[in-house]
This record gives sequence, C-alpha cells and structure tokens, in this order.
Amino acid sequence: MSAYINLTRNEYPRHQGDIELYPNDAYAHVEWVDMPEYDYTVQHCYEGAPVEVDGVWHMTWVVRDATPEEIELANKPFDERFPK
Repeated sequence: MSAYINLTRNEYPRHQGDIELYPNDAYAHVEWVDMPEYDYTVQHCYEGAPVEVDGVWHMTWVVRDATPEEIELANKPFDERFPK
C-alpha cells in the first residue's frame, strides 16, 4: 500500500488520487511499518499519526490496554454484542 501525508493540509492518509486532485499541495510518502505484536484479548492496536525521522515519514502504531468494559463486551456471545 502506498500512502502519503498532505503536508499542506496536514491530512493522512492520502493516496495517489488525492495528489491528482490537489497537485499544488506538498506531499510526502509514508513508509509502511508492520503492526506490532500485542495481546488482542486485553489490548487494542490501531494506526497513529505518521512521524518524520531523518526526513523519512513512517506510519506508527498505538497499543493500549483495553478497558474492563471493552474486555467484558469482547467476551460476550456475538448475539449479545450485536442484537438484531
């Protein structure tokens, strides 16, 4: 996957079509970073804002502990989590 950050508007993720829509804005390619290992039973992992390191933009991942409520919900049967 190729993703970009729009440096003019501070928007992420942006893609090739966005660059074609706003060709006068400044864009930087964001390097892919694999998702870290985490314990999905008690943690959540999601993409954070990209960071620039030595002139190269990299995607980031945020790992946080799940709340007791989130853990309880995740352990309920499917039909209780998503009633009709």
